[in-house]
Amino acid sequence: MRTDEEIYDEKRQFIQDKLLPFITAIDSNIIDIEYHVLSRSPYDLEYVLIKWKNAGDQRVYITGDSLLALSKDILRSLK
Repeated sequence: MRTDEEIYDEKRQFIQDKLLPFITAIDSNIIDIEYHVLSRSPYDLEYVLIKWKNAGDQRVYITGDSLLALSKDILRSLK
C-alpha cells in the first residue's frame, strides 16, 4: 500500500510533467500550475493553483482525485 506522500508525489509529478505542458499548449494565458497539500486534521486538503498571465490565480480543489479525475477537474475549470 502506498503512503500519502507517495500519492502526493505522483500527483505533483504528473501535473508538472504531463498536465502543465498540455494545458499551456491549449491555453497560452496560463503561466503555471502548482500542486499544493494543506495538512489538516482529520484529512489533508489538495488543490492546484492555476497562474494566469493577466487574471491572477485560480484555485481548483482536487482532494482524493485520481489522475484522470484531477485532469478533468482542472480542464473543466479553465475559463
